[in-house]
Amino acid sequence: MATPLYDALVTKVRSWVNRDSNILTDTLVGDFLDYSADYCYRTIKSPPFEETFNYAAITAGDVGETSIVLPSDFSELIQFSKTDSEGNTVVFEERLTLASLEDKDYTLSGEVFARKGDSYVFYPAAEEGDVYQIHYFKRLADLNATYAVNQANLDAGLNVAAGESDPEAAEIVEGSGNYYTGTEVPNWLRDSNERTLLWGAVAHALDYVGEDERSAKFFAKQLEAIAELNKEEMNRRVRGATLTTSYSNVADL
Repeated sequence: MATPLYDALVTKVRSWVNRDSNILTDTLVGDFLDYSADYCYRTIKSPPFEETFNYAAITAGDVGETSIVLPSDFSELIQFSKTDSEGNTVVFEERLTLASLEDKDYTLSGEVFARKGDSYVFYPAAEEGDVYQIHYFKRLADLNATYAVNQANLDAGLNVAAGESDPEAAEIVEGSGNYYTGTEVPNWLRDSNERTLLWGAVAHALDYVGEDERSAKFFAKQLEAIAELNKEEMNRRVRGATLTTSYSNVADL
């Protein structure tokens, strides 16, 4: 199905840059929006990007494991922890190098881990009943993502009727002649903070067409918007505190 919010964003990029689809094709604008989103995922630290993933409890066959694969939408770690079979929870301490975990000459103590590709290597080894948990900043669904066509999504109202000729349509149930497409998946960055995403995409588009001065202007506007979002989150975290301390150092002039 069409993605109205995403398509409107593509149109806005072209409008702001004042170029038509012959210059800024759908593919190019899509790339610029993705580049802008990538930067936002790396720099915005806000609750809509937070996720908690609980791994299945360690069974007898998994005892001795020393690594776990990171979630596919992982962007940046907030906390890695485990809860043992007795309900005791401990937070792992990150090591900067794999050598500190994999080199036999290093002395290991406490719960520690290091990243290795798309996995975390940790110590001590897993014991039966351990449940590992990662709290992290995630990447959201693609800006133009739609829900898969299946019975569960149809029942949830996330699929809509479509014609058989629609290239994105799928039939439920086979042979029924009833075709559906998925509705647009919500995206906090696109739906609630459009300007932050748009300004970055416009900056990339202006850079592409050679308008360097305007491009720099819009990159600066995106940075300002990101700073505002991060400041809002910082204020949210400290709101309600009962004590504020200020430090001042005034030098003689």
